[in-house]
Amino acid sequence: MKFGRFLLWFLRPLFFLLFPYKVKGLNNIPENNEGRLILCSNHISIIDPVFLLMAFKSRPIFYMAKAELFSNKLAVWLFQKQFGAFPVRRGQGDTGSLDTAEKIVCEGKLMGIFPEGTRSKDGKLGRAKSGAALIASRTGASVLPVAIKAKNQKVRLFHKTHILIGRPVPPDQLHTQDSEKPDLRYASRMIMEQIAKMMEEDA
Repeated sequence: MKFGRFLLWFLRPLFFLLFPYKVKGLNNIPENNEGRLILCSNHISIIDPVFLLMAFKSRPIFYMAKAELFSNKLAVWLFQKQFGAFPVRRGQGDTGSLDTAEKIVCEGKLMGIFPEGTRSKDGKLGRAKSGAALIASRTGASVLPVAIKAKNQKVRLFHKTHILIGRPVPPDQLHTQDSEKPDLRYASRMIMEQIAKMMEEDA
C-alpha cells in the first residue's frame, strides 16, 4: 500500500487541476485507532472513491467495492494490493466480504462504503442498503457521514466538487448498540438523513 499512497501524493496536483475539489469538516475525522469507524458517502460519479482518498490525506480508506472491479490481475493488484479495497458480490449474500469488513473495522482501520450500493443516475439520494448498518452493529462502530456535492450533482472536468465531512454518529444514535437486536432499518435511514442534511448546507 505504500506505492498506492505515493501514487495518490504524486497524482494529487494533476487530479486537482482536472477535478478541483474543496473539503469541509476535516476536523471531524478521528485519528487512527480512536474507535471503530465506517465512512458512509453518497455516490454520484465513478471517481468518488478517488475524491475521498484525496480528501482523507492522513487516514487510508479500505473500500468495499463491487466484485466486477476485480476482473483481472492488474485490477486486483491496483485496487486490492495498493489501496486495500476488497470485493463484494452484490445481491448474493456475500458473507465473506462481511467478514473482511468486520476484520478491517475491528483493526481500527477506516472502512469506506457507499450505502446506496450503486451510483445515483440523477444525483438524488436513494435508499440505503442494510450493509453499512449491519457492519456497524456487528463491530460497534460509529458512522462517519460524508456528502459529495457538485453542480447539478454532475462531476465535470474543471468544475469544483465539494466534500463535506460530518461528525461521527455513535452506535446509540444509530440504534445498533445491541448487536443481538439492531434496528438496521432505522440505522440505514439515519445514515442517509445525515448525508442529506449536509447536502443542504452551504459548501
